[in-house]
Amino acid sequence: MKTVLISGGRGLIGKSLSRLLKQKGYTVYKLTRRPKKNSHIYWNPEKQTIESKHLSEIDVIINLAGSNIADKKWSNDRKTDLVNSRVNSIHFLKTAAEKMPNLKYYISASGINCYGYNGPHEKTETDPYGKDFLSQLVKDWEMASDSFRSTCPVAKLRIAMVIDGRGGALKKIMQPIKFGLGSPLGSGKQYVPWIHIDDLCNMFAYCIENNISGTFNAANGYISNRELMKTITKKMKKPFFLPSVPKGILKVFLGEMATMLTESLKVSNKKIRNAGFRFRYSNFDSAITDFVKK
Repeated sequence: MKTVLISGGRGLIGKSLSRLLKQKGYTVYKLTRRPKKNSHIYWNPEKQTIESKHLSEIDVIINLAGSNIADKKWSNDRKTDLVNSRVNSIHFLKTAAEKMPNLKYYISASGINCYGYNGPHEKTETDPYGKDFLSQLVKDWEMASDSFRSTCPVAKLRIAMVIDGRGGALKKIMQPIKFGLGSPLGSGKQYVPWIHIDDLCNMFAYCIENNISGTFNAANGYISNRELMKTITKKMKKPFFLPSVPKGILKVFLGEMATMLTESLKVSNKKIRNAGFRFRYSNFDSAITDFVKK
């Protein structure tokens, strides 16, 4: 069974993915700045430092490293950090890979917000990058990952909004709803791509097990913001209010980051399905059932 090295393994996706891979019999090591277990390997990309233990055992790198997009407003300094925490860490990983003679596969997280927000059609992996900040961030992120193509097969998963009640976007959305403040954002007509955490982790595992390379939209589907909010409030048995929160108000509080919430994006998952992957969750209502408490 394969030995896996995960960067960003202590985040929401990394924790769930680690559990799944261990259940499947994989040996899992995590890169961290604060090692506490034997399965932790110290690294500090800024200082170009990494512990060499276990590196010679690594068959697969799973890259999930990167500062959280939605944690802070996008000041110029914050934008620089969002780029560097992804791109520079990959470049350092590539250097560290010289100590991994058994490396056979590299797979990285990427972002679904890479296409911009132009046009109503479903975006496929062949559509060009957009011109906005997020699109260009993903472009740089993916180009850095492509540096591994000289060493091994490379896969990049363009991850949609992750549905997991233990953290991430869904937990943040549920907070105001608990207090009876559930309403659409912006026009409410904009589409939001989403993926259940279990389907996402299974997609990572499927790509590894089948040595699949390429770029893939990681999304179960998409739903309008109005239907998303309405579905969650109904599950929680809380009121659903109209009118919606105006786009201008969101921009005041969130700045440029508000575009993530107010602009529409439809994406196709046909490519990963054609590669043989099967999603467990087909609709948003069933996807949130396990996480939304009444």
